[in-house]
Amino acid sequence: MSTETKCPDCGNTQISYEEEQGEIVCTICGLVLEEKGVEKKPFISEAHKELAEQPFLAEAGGLKKNGRIIRSSWLLSTREKNYEQAKKRLDLLASKLRLPELVMIDANVIFKQAVQAGLNVGRDNLSLLYGSVYASCILHNVPKTPLEVTMYSEISKKKLMKAYRIIKKQLGLRLKTMDPADLVPRFGSRLGLKHETISKALEILGTIRENPLFVGKNPQTITASALYIAAKETGEMITQRSVANATGVIEVTIRKRSKEIAGTIKKYFS
Repeated sequence: MSTETKCPDCGNTQISYEEEQGEIVCTICGLVLEEKGVEKKPFISEAHKELAEQPFLAEAGGLKKNGRIIRSSWLLSTREKNYEQAKKRLDLLASKLRLPELVMIDANVIFKQAVQAGLNVGRDNLSLLYGSVYASCILHNVPKTPLEVTMYSEISKKKLMKAYRIIKKQLGLRLKTMDPADLVPRFGSRLGLKHETISKALEILGTIRENPLFVGKNPQTITASALYIAAKETGEMITQRSVANATGVIEVTIRKRSKEIAGTIKKYFS
């Protein structure tokens, strides 16, 4: 588009408007007389226009899911991301360990309380999560050993128990020690023991229940030793190694605890 405007530099009237750059320039000397600035609108597809008109996407980074607005991961804080990852891991763990829904709900609550209390600072989040699951199992009297809880993870039994003790102490959880008798049916089934032997093991555990020598001891080792002694008394042929493999207790511990239990029950039955 040519005008009668004169170029103040060379005096020529050959002035043109460069629409793409939004400039009025002299075609002879190239002097820019004026910059109008062009408003460039970004291309928006029809599909995006339709989505933009939907009220549930009014919040930036929003995504509609089951009637709720969920923020995209890039908008979440580090703590919120930890919660999201923990929830996914808990769902997977619940399926593998066949844990009741209530146990997993409380495990999630315990984990969140632990994070809010800053117990994850300088510690492994995964250990804290599995410690929360173990604490919830004890809370709901679900007989799961530390070895069973960590079976499908890279977390060691030692790290799990350390995290559990920290959670229990720092959150002030009042959790009773697992009853060894609750583990007898499951361990007895793994060993293929007769009903007579399982009943005998329960009888032994009932005898030593209040004995100070065994109060506070690992219920897993107490159960393993009671089953081993019961099998010997009923004539079933099982080895300490087979008991160790079925219960996750090492043979040395089974031998030591078995001697203590055998010495105790002789006093009662002699």
